[in-house]
Amino acid sequence: MGSSETRKVRRRGDQEDHGSAPVKKAKTNRGRQEYRNVTRTSKRNPKLEEQEQLEQEDSQNDTQASDVEADGNDNDDKGKAYDALLTLLSAEQDVEEESEDEDEVHENQSEEDKDDDEDDEEEEEEESETLDSEESEEEYEEEDSDDENSTDPFDSHFASTSEKYLDECTTAFKETKRWKNSKKSSESYSCIVSLPPVGSSSKYAEISEDHNLDKYNIKSRILEPFKEKNDESVTNNEIAELILDPMFSYKDVLLPYADFKKQEDYRKLYTLHCLNHVFKTRDRIVKNNSKIATQNENIANGKLKPEDEKEFRDQGFTRPKVLILLPTKNHCYKVVEEMIKVAGAEQIENLKKFKAQFYEDSTPPDNKPDDFQDLFEGNTNDHFCLGIKFTRKSLKLYSSFYQSDIIFASPIGLQRILTNPDKKKRQTDFLSSIEVLIVDNANAIELQNWDHMLTVLKHTNQIPTAMHDTDFGRVRMWSINDQAHLFRQTLVFTEYNTPNINNLLSKSENIFGKYRFRKNVKNEESAMFKVGLKIRQIFNRFESSTPLDEPDARFNHFKSVIVPSLSKSTSYEDGLLIYIPSYHDFVRVKNYLHQKTSLLFIDANEYSEQKDLTKARALFQQGRRKILLYTERLHHYRRFDLKGVKNIFMYGVPNNPIFYTELVSSIGRSVYDGIADFNISNVRVLYSKWDALALERIVGSERAPVLTHGHNEFYEFR
Repeated sequence: MGSSETRKVRRRGDQEDHGSAPVKKAKTNRGRQEYRNVTRTSKRNPKLEEQEQLEQEDSQNDTQASDVEADGNDNDDKGKAYDALLTLLSAEQDVEEESEDEDEVHENQSEEDKDDDEDDEEEEEEESETLDSEESEEEYEEEDSDDENSTDPFDSHFASTSEKYLDECTTAFKETKRWKNSKKSSESYSCIVSLPPVGSSSKYAEISEDHNLDKYNIKSRILEPFKEKNDESVTNNEIAELILDPMFSYKDVLLPYADFKKQEDYRKLYTLHCLNHVFKTRDRIVKNNSKIATQNENIANGKLKPEDEKEFRDQGFTRPKVLILLPTKNHCYKVVEEMIKVAGAEQIENLKKFKAQFYEDSTPPDNKPDDFQDLFEGNTNDHFCLGIKFTRKSLKLYSSFYQSDIIFASPIGLQRILTNPDKKKRQTDFLSSIEVLIVDNANAIELQNWDHMLTVLKHTNQIPTAMHDTDFGRVRMWSINDQAHLFRQTLVFTEYNTPNINNLLSKSENIFGKYRFRKNVKNEESAMFKVGLKIRQIFNRFESSTPLDEPDARFNHFKSVIVPSLSKSTSYEDGLLIYIPSYHDFVRVKNYLHQKTSLLFIDANEYSEQKDLTKARALFQQGRRKILLYTERLHHYRRFDLKGVKNIFMYGVPNNPIFYTELVSSIGRSVYDGIADFNISNVRVLYSKWDALALERIVGSERAPVLTHGHNEFYEFR
């Protein structure tokens, strides 16, 4: 790479080169002129979509999750995409200085990056882009054909969708939110397949089910290394049989994989899928660049009439096409490492820096459970953003967002960029053209702060507020018409499903369909069975008319039924653990017990300081406090081995079934220590019919419908 001065001279020379000027001018003017004649055909619906009530539990839990959402679409009615983009097109061309400042903000996504020379990075980006546009077609002649192929899901999804089908779906979404659902079942999983409520969507119902990668026109330059580095088991396992075909067919997928040991099975597949999507997009653009240059030459030489000029709409407003959300830097490191293995890049820029900032050789204490060790091994920092850019022979880590093909981030890291109080540093437009959104380990992300996830979704696939050198003559019409969200594929992978996670797919409007998988939990696989102790486990159902009323109904039942029984003499004078999944419920219960009762209790929550946690556990173990209030998030992050537990009251059903097993097992520890008796101790769980998702992981899929819809209010197991 030459010096900065050399690059500046070269750039000035390029600007004076009149040979390429007509090409650029014709392309830009064509895009602007055509855009001025665009008619808005779609407007985003500000309401949340409702899930077809094929299974009552799914629909009810979706509604429950929707009430905590931010008002993500409040501004949808303030104007049309047409007006927004005309404002962009009329903006003066002096945004070059602003874009340099923006790149400096995003070139380095952490404080450690400040040592880099940002000016040199920007020069390298521009020069690299110039080289990219001049790549020869020899490479592509050896590669798979980049011409549109109706049998290729990439083309049928992004290039061949009819305007009629788009209009039908848009109209249907405005009139109703009920999707056409069908159900498939296997021994281990059931699946709800959803299609838009229009007749023509039926053609997207059938997809291949033979789990064969060769059927999906995957780029050979990544498929061959993928096969070399993985044996046949990568496509011949339970996870691959479920998700391979819908994933590569650009359907939405929600998969509760149940066991953290299966993460590698789906990560390898979605890594291949992302690379294939990025390389196909890039190769198509480069090849069309060549076609446009040839076409402009023919027009200039009189060989082609201007009115016969062909359009090449092959991109969105900005370059980033894939967004991958993960909970920690260590999980990001694993996925990027897998991507590097398959990408086949001859040169990897900033690899040493990446390893220094994302890799850490550390493990949690050996006495922690296996799932805890997997989640919190290595670098557990949950504040990161990383851009990756692919060129013909290289892979660049830490590329600026607007020059990146794939963005890795944690929701909190991305949220601070999207909502930065400093407007000069705030950026949102790089999410305008996301075509594949992946949420990996969603259950861990939910226990961080789900509001950050809602913020990211709110800013994804929105009309940009600035131009960012967009050539509107190349932008797909459905992007201009604010319909990009209808084409975005959403892939969600979670250890277990919850209403919030389930709602990610309910809000998605992928017009090519959704696959929502659900784990069938056998009785012998349930958390209650795995306890292995003959202890009374009582499930107490309370009535709630709607999910929105459920928190109040639960609290009223607690006040009127549970608290009086706590005030009376019980089997033990101490040792009662009250487990509360929601922090909001925890605050409510704590305030009530403190203000309205004389019970001696102490609390331990995720915001408590270490000294307070130590004190609370000690007082509870010694019996100096009868009750310990204990939150789910605290247990998630600390996994305490609680001592002195004799009875357990669960204010709500634990979302993570492992937590249920661990907490109930703490009574067994007390029996072993001689301070409790299995014949006296018990576990009591308060639930409603809206807790079906969590309940079936505790008692099994066969028993859960009985508990949620049976005639009795109490069900006892031992």
